[in-house]
Amino acid sequence: MKYIDEFLVDRINSKKERLESMLLDRNSLKKILKDILVEFTYTSNSIEGSTLSMDDTRRILETGNDFMGKRPYFQHLTINHSNAFEYINRNQDSLLSTTGLLELHEIVMRGIDKDAGSFRDHKTRNKIYVAIDGFLDKLNNNPEYHSIETSAILQSYFHQIRPFNYGTGSTARLAAKWILNYHGYIFGLPLDNYEMKYYRKCAEKSGKGTIYPLVKMMTKCVEETMDLLINQVKTLSYIPIEEAMKKNKLDVAQMIDLIKRGEIKAYKKEGNVYVIDQAIDNITLGMNILDMIL
Repeated sequence: MKYIDEFLVDRINSKKERLESMLLDRNSLKKILKDILVEFTYTSNSIEGSTLSMDDTRRILETGNDFMGKRPYFQHLTINHSNAFEYINRNQDSLLSTTGLLELHEIVMRGIDKDAGSFRDHKTRNKIYVAIDGFLDKLNNNPEYHSIETSAILQSYFHQIRPFNYGTGSTARLAAKWILNYHGYIFGLPLDNYEMKYYRKCAEKSGKGTIYPLVKMMTKCVEETMDLLINQVKTLSYIPIEEAMKKNKLDVAQMIDLIKRGEIKAYKKEGNVYVIDQAIDNITLGMNILDMIL
């Protein structure tokens, strides 16, 4: 690690392990993940100059409808963010590749840029492809950097070479999310108006070689997103099987039948049986959050 403090990494990893071990209410978790998508999209678009409010962003994502009097560029970009999240979710078990990057850009800029999914400038596209391919190969195979640093270095490189005609910043942040998801981290953008402007400045400075401020912002975003999930998602706990039977007025045969049918999850620990008083369909382990598609 070059740009991130070891103490911060230990603190973040401790929270990551705690979140992964938690039993979470699926409906509560889905709502928070939806909020993370809305906030990420709103913030990412605002960094690029969007005037859409958080409520506008939520409405577009929920209905798919455009607003009269609002720039269509950012309305399309909003909808495309949702599709990009789904694409990353389907591919997050694979390392970020040049092909994946181009597919991500095509999704982000669909209906906006006629060159969506292609690098800028017909004459130099092959050179850009070779350069990014080599860069990603080195980045993906360099154990020296923590994944938060790696995600910041990627954005730095994008701001240095500007590989696309449009959508470089938006694609860079989503590609950073892909890298972090691959390593088991959840990346949101919980930034206020001042922090959005500062994030943009950090990204621009990173393209000129000053990368530490962007790493610091990325660290903040990762940690605060985990804090949100730990503190706001409804958690579930084990209770002794006898207590569950009494609470639900069940006899032994009925409880065993529910367990066999998968409607109640049971665990054995130190000779005692515990259950989660929830249907299995309503339960998600923290370690499986990244597998959920909104």
